[in-house]
Amino acid sequence: MSVLERRSLPPMGAIEFAIEKAFRHYVFALSLLVGWGVLLLPLVALVWYVALRDGMPDFRSLSPAALGAFGLLGLGVLLASFSIEVNWNRRILLDERPSLLQRLRLDGVVWRYAAGVLLMLLVLAIYAAAIFAVMTVVVPALTPMAGTAAMPLGIVVAALIGLSGLFTFYRLMSWLAGVSAEDGDFTLRNACSASRGNRIAFLAFTFWLLFSLAVVGGLGAGAFFAQQTLPQPWVKPVVWAGMVLLAWLALLIVHSVPAALYRAFR
Repeated sequence: MSVLERRSLPPMGAIEFAIEKAFRHYVFALSLLVGWGVLLLPLVALVWYVALRDGMPDFRSLSPAALGAFGLLGLGVLLASFSIEVNWNRRILLDERPSLLQRLRLDGVVWRYAAGVLLMLLVLAIYAAAIFAVMTVVVPALTPMAGTAAMPLGIVVAALIGLSGLFTFYRLMSWLAGVSAEDGDFTLRNACSASRGNRIAFLAFTFWLLFSLAVVGGLGAGAFFAQQTLPQPWVKPVVWAGMVLLAWLALLIVHSVPAALYRAFR
């Protein structure tokens, strides 16, 4: 299998793709959420009956039954999130229109995606451990020799490691989108090869992503403060409903990032 040639990431184009797909498939994403919400209702009821029916428990001394109920619910939510993410990526990239049962899929592609997520978390944990080691081991060791310059130097090194972790995170996300789309040719090796040399583009992409999310957040904040000046009783529930929809839009934009990166590098 050949290694893909390097691709250049268009930061604005990738963000526009993510925003456009978030708007276009807004209702589809809601249907995925509602479907899994209904499926998880028995586990929610179990948690309420075992742990919450007598009020908020002391989480430091939960009974084994309560721990088991929370564990089952957490596992259910985790599997639901993997399934939703796979269906969301496949809708964006393949325009797949799944049946009702497929919207609740837990097939092989979901498990491969889950394994990919675990790999990504392991890699990010290594970066986090490196930053922790710099700040807690290297900086104190350098302080007797470098004096007050040790801490700024350590911060610079930690920031560089953090940026490297961010770039790696983006590259792994593009690969995860390929896993969702069952693109066997877009291996982890190919994802890293095609996305190399895009450091400045990744920084620009991060800026435009944060800017887009800030615009959505600003609209929500503006609506919140506006409703405080209006006396009509119907304004508050309408505004709060609008803020929830804006929050959902922001979440969809973020979750469209892997597909946008995959599209740019494939």
